[in-house]
Amino acid sequence: MTDPQPYPPPPYQQPYGGPGQYPQRQPSNGVAVGGMVCGIVGLVFGWFPIVGFILGAVAVILSGVGIHNANTKNASGRGMAVAGLVCGILAVLFGIFWIAVIGAASTAGTL
Repeated sequence: MTDPQPYPPPPYQQPYGGPGQYPQRQPSNGVAVGGMVCGIVGLVFGWFPIVGFILGAVAVILSGVGIHNANTKNASGRGMAVAGLVCGILAVLFGIFWIAVIGAASTAGTL
């Protein structure tokens, strides 16, 4: 005689997470990251007029492209692109200011 099983067999469980159930990642926006980095470095090196001006101009261009990519291609990094744009504009203005100061000092003969 066989003993009856004390417990019924466990019910079949559905596996966790089937294929295609994970949210899709947004494409990255490396141009926005580059614009933000150039903008921050342009602000830091803004004390050197030409370097800050050039880095700021590059940041403005890259950040503009990054904002465009974020809007049209649904890419991430729009906030970084805006931050790079603001830092780039400030770096360009800071570079223009220092170029004007150096130009005025050189024409006045005090440099």
